[in-house]
Amino acid sequence: MRKKILVIEDNEEIRENVTEMLTIFEYEVLIAENGEVGISKAFDEQPDLILCDILMPRKNGFQVLKALRDNPTTVKIPFVFLTSSSQKRDIEKGNLAGADDYLVKPFKMQQLLSAIKKILSE
Repeated sequence: MRKKILVIEDNEEIRENVTEMLTIFEYEVLIAENGEVGISKAFDEQPDLILCDILMPRKNGFQVLKALRDNPTTVKIPFVFLTSSSQKRDIEKGNLAGADDYLVKPFKMQQLLSAIKKILSE
């Protein structure tokens, strides 16, 4: 059974690149162009993993993570931030908020694949 990954990313190019790469590696990919749509899809689809940008319109990544962690049906879904913010305090804030991992853009696809495989095998 293919693992289902929800990609919440407002940048269309990044969203398409990540989606294409994950599809090549036989993951089922769901996409959301902003945080509100992402929360709704997470509740409806119950993905195996969520990859989420932080700086987005409507709801930012921290608001998405909080909404998912506050709901018993999504609280245990692994969550990875994908963001351009590489400051130490932002990474700590992401970890304290309950993210399972934090990848800084631009990242190499191999970094993303390694993080996904590690999280999904735990």
